[in-house]
Amino acid sequence: SINNVTVEQRTQITQVIHETKVEPVRDVNFDISVGVEVPRHKIRLHRLPARIVKIVPAYESYEYFVLADGRIVIVDPDTYKIVVILS
Repeated sequence: SINNVTVEQRTQITQVIHETKVEPVRDVNFDISVGVEVPRHKIRLHRLPARIVKIVPAYESYEYFVLADGRIVIVDPDTYKIVVILS
């Protein structure tokens, strides 16, 4: 499952995403917690890199954005709900 991720996998995912250097989202006026729906017009989602899907195949269809404080927010693109937050 998407939450069944080891500490080592989380570290790898975080490293890969920080290497991709996507533009962080600075202007967040909604709650960052699991289950919250992200405003569609405000946040640009990015596909998770193939390297991450190799680490955690369950993440295949998910997208993400990065916050200015470095947290990584993984989103279900069908519902726009936050499914995982990695810091």
